[in-house]
Amino acid sequence: MRLLSDQELRELFGVRAAIEAFAAGAAARRRDPAVMERLQGLAGRMRGAVTQRDMAGYGRLAAEFHEALVDAGDNAILAGMYAQIRARLRRYQAAMSRVPELPQTSIAEHDAILAAIAKGDAAAAMALTNAHLDSLVGQFAAPPKTKDDQGRNTK
Repeated sequence: MRLLSDQELRELFGVRAAIEAFAAGAAARRRDPAVMERLQGLAGRMRGAVTQRDMAGYGRLAAEFHEALVDAGDNAILAGMYAQIRARLRRYQAAMSRVPELPQTSIAEHDAILAAIAKGDAAAAMALTNAHLDSLVGQFAAPPKTKDDQGRNTK
């Protein structure tokens, strides 16, 4: 198995952001109630997994949420492109699900994306999706926090 690479992470998530942001914008323009129900259901299940400290379940649900977001764009070519990078994404998603603060941050970001889609605000949905994926890259690439002698977080 290949090692995870910062360069591949940035390149892969750049492509992912382009696909998912486009899909989020399209979903906001469509405002399909069935799509919203599916995405909100997944977001609720992710919150439940985090509450139960089921990080493996959270990771699977987060991947499913992002796949559902791409599906919400209702664009077969876009979905096909996403399918081509899915296996490579999963390697990073699995590693990211072990970053301690990431699930709570991601859930809040998913909620903001969903709110923009529900309002039909395509520009906000796209911007929030890009910001969310940038945040994931930043959290994954950041050095782990450590404690100093007094138990305070340091970098």
